Amino acid sequence: MAIVKRCIFSLVLAFMLGTLGLVLVPALGRVAQPFLCAGVLEPETRLRGLQFRCVAAADGRITPVPSELVIIYAVPILTLILFVPVYRVLVSRDRHAQLARGTMAEDLAAAVTAHAEILRILHQSAFGRPGLLRSAELTMILWVHPPNGRPYEAQVAWLVDDESLSRMTVGSVVPVRINPRRPEHVYPAQSWAHYAWWH
Repeated sequence: MAIVKRCIFSLVLAFMLGTLGLVLVPALGRVAQPFLCAGVLEPETRLRGLQFRCVAAADGRITPVPSELVIIYAVPILTLILFVPVYRVLVSRDRHAQLARGTMAEDLAAAVTAHAEILRILHQSAFGRPGLLRSAELTMILWVHPPNGRPYEAQVAWLVDDESLSRMTVGSVVPVRINPRRPEHVYPAQSWAHYAWWH
């Protein structure tokens, strides 16, 4: 079922990209040339909008080609061309997500509590997600103090609830959880912050 959904989504996304590509780069309409023109199909740059013409191979005669016909033929062809690359990107993204979630589950299963000081906030942006509609994504440099071991620096990306953003300032100390075998992954130890696993 997941494969079917991914195929449908890939097809829809490829269709949208193909349509947008044809509008932004009219020269892509040439993929419809074998069906519409016994010569060279090219965009009509002297006219505004999506206009095409056919330059006959035999005598160089120029005839206009209706844009609707070019769209009818070109968009499905572009969709088919883009389908496989889009599908591969989605598969790669899903695999990355599964791997990241698996790593996070392993880390949290073996995690110990520590604390970390916020050294720098590199980036902050609004983030919308079901269940986390009022959050901000923070990319930070932390100075982590593990319970057994030397302090170290780590760059992390967390989602922080808007009402708790005031706690995330340079110099603040926050509780964290770390896997001693993978200390570079630093997880928040409070309910108002979440680890951004997609980074």
